[in-house]
Amino acid sequence: MRTNAGYTITDSVHVGDVEFVLGEQENGKQFVTWECKAGNDYCWGHYFDSITAAKRDLLIRAHEALGGKEPARKPYFFCMTVCARRTGAAIGRRCGVVFADSRESAESTAWERFGGNSACKLWVDEVPEEGYDYNVYKSEII
Repeated sequence: MRTNAGYTITDSVHVGDVEFVLGEQENGKQFVTWECKAGNDYCWGHYFDSITAAKRDLLIRAHEALGGKEPARKPYFFCMTVCARRTGAAIGRRCGVVFADSRESAESTAWERFGGNSACKLWVDEVPEEGYDYNVYKSEII
């Protein structure tokens, strides 16, 4: 496992001779993306308090290195209610992230990939730059 300046490298993307890496501090509260050359020459750090923002930055940096400007698709958080097939009663939630170019496209993708016969409600929202922070207090699965 690689480390640099107190950060453990958890993810990397190679673009030609350049590597972009994501590092996480041991406490899991500070994150960084670096450009890395020759496997140990880290420079141009971008620092974050959110893992979501750091992962987004990692992908943007790699995309820009490939000649792009801004990713065409954005991350959208979705949460759908899982329902009992016979009764239609809500029995849980299925949450995740899909990448799409619009909210409507994100809804369609979420339904197609994760909906199935057991989903009965869907909520979709674009992931903000700083990411989301939330707590789950009670499971609704019976």
